[in-house]
Amino acid sequence: MALNNQYLILNSNLKRIGTLTVDGATKFSNDSVKIQLADADTTSTSYDDDANVGNQDNFNGTINLNAQSKKFDHQGSLDVLQGQPDSDKVVAGNNLAYYDELSGHWYVMRIYSVEESNTAAVKHVTTANFTNLCLYTLAHHYPVAMAASVSSIRTAFNQCFNATGWTLDYQTTNVMTPSITIDGKTKASTLLQTLIQTYDVEIDPYVEIDSQGNITKKVCVITDKLNDDVVYNEAVFGKNMTSLKRTTVSNPITKLIPYGANGNTIELINDGKPYIVDDEANQKYNPDWQSGLYYEGVITANSIENPPGLKAWAEEMLQLYNHPRTYYEVNVTPKFNPPLGATIRFKDELIKPALDASGRVIQRTISFANPYGNTVGFGEYVTVPVATPAWLQGYQSAINSAIEKAKEDASSVKPVALTPDGNNFTDTNQTKRLILQAWEGSTNISAYIDPQGFIWHRYNTDGTLDTSFNQTGYLLQAPHSAVGTLHGTIETSYIQNEPEVKLQTSAIRNLGSFNPDNSKLGINGAVQYMCPLSNGQYITSHAINEKTSGDTLYVLHDTNFNPISKMIVSHGGHGSSFSVEEVDGAIYIWSITKPNLNANEYAISRIPYLANVTLSNDDNRITRFCTVNRYIRINVDFKHGYVLCSYFHGKQNVLRLDDVKQGKFNVLYSFDAANYGFDWNQQTYQSQGIDFPYVYFHSGDYNMKDPRMVYAVNVVHGGQEFASNYLLDMDLRLTDDVVEPETCNVIYNSQTNQPELLVTFNCRHQGNALERVFVIPIKERLPMPTISNDEEGR
Repeated sequence: MALNNQYLILNSNLKRIGTLTVDGATKFSNDSVKIQLADADTTSTSYDDDANVGNQDNFNGTINLNAQSKKFDHQGSLDVLQGQPDSDKVVAGNNLAYYDELSGHWYVMRIYSVEESNTAAVKHVTTANFTNLCLYTLAHHYPVAMAASVSSIRTAFNQCFNATGWTLDYQTTNVMTPSITIDGKTKASTLLQTLIQTYDVEIDPYVEIDSQGNITKKVCVITDKLNDDVVYNEAVFGKNMTSLKRTTVSNPITKLIPYGANGNTIELINDGKPYIVDDEANQKYNPDWQSGLYYEGVITANSIENPPGLKAWAEEMLQLYNHPRTYYEVNVTPKFNPPLGATIRFKDELIKPALDASGRVIQRTISFANPYGNTVGFGEYVTVPVATPAWLQGYQSAINSAIEKAKEDASSVKPVALTPDGNNFTDTNQTKRLILQAWEGSTNISAYIDPQGFIWHRYNTDGTLDTSFNQTGYLLQAPHSAVGTLHGTIETSYIQNEPEVKLQTSAIRNLGSFNPDNSKLGINGAVQYMCPLSNGQYITSHAINEKTSGDTLYVLHDTNFNPISKMIVSHGGHGSSFSVEEVDGAIYIWSITKPNLNANEYAISRIPYLANVTLSNDDNRITRFCTVNRYIRINVDFKHGYVLCSYFHGKQNVLRLDDVKQGKFNVLYSFDAANYGFDWNQQTYQSQGIDFPYVYFHSGDYNMKDPRMVYAVNVVHGGQEFASNYLLDMDLRLTDDVVEPETCNVIYNSQTNQPELLVTFNCRHQGNALERVFVIPIKERLPMPTISNDEEGR
């Protein structure tokens, strides 16, 4: 089996199902894989004349003050042209494996999201984003809680990796025994980064693979210093170093205010002062030191409780912050490829000041398709307490990182124009939708840009600019008169710190709880979905007879959730989402029915609520609109006129309500929840709701094995608004043994007319079943003032 320049495609069970090569049957391109042992600070390019930069830069100290900088990360991306034999196997949930000659190891990378794009000159291309399988596994594992205890490295790492399927290979002499606490609510991936820093070690998670490409063992090496015994060849500019970037960060901190667990400070053991200072560094770097001024900073260690330990830690951290730091990133020739952790010496006599330095390789980026793009990074680290790879905190953290990068470098933001209706007009009365997205790297940041930042320019057929055409917004309805060439640009001055919508978790309202069972009315089983009525009453759905006919039970409740009546719809499905329409005092349920039991067809239907009646699947009182050949879940946005259809683990289609009423299943917009941090192999999809253009959905199984997550996506430009954990990112004040998300329905407050998220949970408290009902206000971002032309800048 050839090893170089290829990726093996593995399914979710790690079985080989295909191959990607540079020049074979299924080709890939633009691959880039980055692996790192620590973070380097490259946030500024200014430096002080007295900075530690010069002829003898050296980062080999006997005491490693950069332990807190340790951060293992391993991720990448590649492009695959669609239509090749194995192209359709490059999907979220599958894996890619590649061989690294330097380490002699195979690495498996989990594909956590894919994007599809095309241009006029190129066929559709799938871009796969992936991360090391070990990190992905740990990101979906919560270690069992462990009270604070003095722990050896083996005890701590074993607890972190327990029941993950990874074998630990200890190649360390570490004898540290710090106090370790595991709260049972922290992801193993976050705990891993903490342990790496606490014990000052490095890891190498790889797999053993047989000649057929099958995984036989998953191993994670834990070592004091990876490749510490490797001293690599000298790197010389113009020889094996093709370019070099030296970044010196000169923002020293000379007064540090530390905070520990629960906001603890050091005042009690530090003469009443909550800070420590470095006067020597302050005099060296702060021109205002004689005025008693310091460069101040705040640092937090959530795992340190006692003040003496917090002060000792802060004193160590101040040694990292109290001086300018230097980091180097170089492009190297394909044959010069030092392994991660190796020590190299590098020279450049042309750069000012001249460079003659040595350091460990802490970051490395490789590409099989373009080996001339290989880079290595080395230099002094910067502290990142409890560092976690961005993607591990969910897609939202990847967005935050992309936003910061976009603010620092406007040129990194790329506009992507979509033409979902095509670009050929058949008559002069037609309009075509044009959608403009903003991307920073592989992250869609459109939700963080004010609509004014999406700018359209029109060029006439003769190439001249049409100065009368002035359009902004991510969605443009282009008339036939706009025929010519339309160009979309992103004005990055309109980047916002907040998404278009977010949950106002400080204003959550608990509407109450109720027992879903009622023997008098013959109601049994959990509530699947809930819709409020204008009079304060509610209608809920229950799945019944699932093993036979698959019927839906609808229940009318009073304002205190007491059941009043019920209705059964035969073959109505699971009932995991529906909507209610009120017309002249009558109640209609919009959901799915199965008109023909002999055909695999389901109809979007309008069902009158008739108390204590059973409606057969072919009842003529049901109005049936368009049909589809699969089971879908329905939610209707009557306010804006759209229908949401969800199917197959979170794939979403949005249709116009008027089209549906005319029997047309015309999909206007669509997206896959798998591209927004939801993993259908690891999570249980529950329900969804639409408030156009926003679609909300959530997940979480009854067995409590997966996180209780809620997501929001703008279905037009495809940007993610948020991804939040019900139990970790907000306080529902729940102490139940089971908290299973059920309803995810957008409603409007009758007093404020503002959108809110109605959520219900199927809970079990001390052995009793309870349905708990909450309302979470949705906060909409305010429009941004228009920036005058002389203020705009890319």
